[in-house]
Amino acid sequence: MKNSLAENIRKFRKERGLTQEQLAEVFDMTVGAVHKWEAGLSTPDISLLMEMADFFDTSLDVLVGYSVRDNRIEILCKRLRKMTDTMDLNGPAEADKALKKYPNSFRVVYECAYLYSAFSSMFKTNMEYAAHARDLYEQSLKLISQNTDPNIDATSIYGRLAQVYLIMGDYDKGLEIYKAHNAGYIYNSQIGQVLLVKGDYEEAEINLSYTLVNQIGTWVNLIINKALCYIYTGNLGEAKAILEMGLNMNEMLKRGDKPSYLDRISCIYLTGLAHISLQQKHKKEAVATLKKAKSAAEAFDAAPEYDARNERFVEIKEACMAYDNTGETCIEVIGNAIELLKSTELSKLWKSIN
Repeated sequence: MKNSLAENIRKFRKERGLTQEQLAEVFDMTVGAVHKWEAGLSTPDISLLMEMADFFDTSLDVLVGYSVRDNRIEILCKRLRKMTDTMDLNGPAEADKALKKYPNSFRVVYECAYLYSAFSSMFKTNMEYAAHARDLYEQSLKLISQNTDPNIDATSIYGRLAQVYLIMGDYDKGLEIYKAHNAGYIYNSQIGQVLLVKGDYEEAEINLSYTLVNQIGTWVNLIINKALCYIYTGNLGEAKAILEMGLNMNEMLKRGDKPSYLDRISCIYLTGLAHISLQQKHKKEAVATLKKAKSAAEAFDAAPEYDARNERFVEIKEACMAYDNTGETCIEVIGNAIELLKSTELSKLWKSIN
């Protein structure tokens, strides 16, 4: 067992932006006493340590820096996660035991919150599970400084906490949490769903429209990079299929014949398909596809349109511009895509067409 009390007092004080004098004033102590704590020359008594932990919004274990040196917690958390995944009916009882043993361990508290949340979703008539999940997620936020899992942060925990409030029927509280922690608009979809349930259709439409815009961007990145993976590994059939899927999606998402930023993306897809045709010894098809890409690129460059409101199902009033770093003009986009494909034959074909 080890502790790092002196280091933690100094760390938490600086996180609060406090001087040693200000911290001494908080606890009605001398500056010299604070200096000795941080230098490891003396230790506050237990009652003062408890006050300090409360002041810094952390647990006594975290403040002192106590750490368990074996893997008991890790084994326990793996068992709890397995019980959650299999919906083992012994899970809640096991979680209760774990919390009694490790009430101030972030991993245990979070894992138990996750378990109770899953059980509250499955057994919605048992609101005790939901209440336990709510309390434990709130406690895990206080213990977040212990967290070492890069897949978990405060924002993700708040998202899970909001879900629990929705299970409990408290839509206002769930919505409040989602809106307060919607960094990068990651909860726009959930916000839209809750607003829809509450009957606020206009605001729901706006949030869902922004969600769609973000999802389109995600799909574009996914399709391009997945196609490149297939091409680089020689799986041309799957590369062709995913690029054709992208073209079909773009056509479905366009508002009639209006110019769209998606036309620019389609040029990338067409370039990939021309490359595949060449690889499959279908030169005439490659020429036709590349000419189609060139024609689409020239049309876009003649009247470039980057406003996502020209995409179908996007119902928002303010301009929502889409940009990328694939080239200044759409013609350049095709050239850059050809370079990425590392094809001398395709490059020669493009020069002859362009």
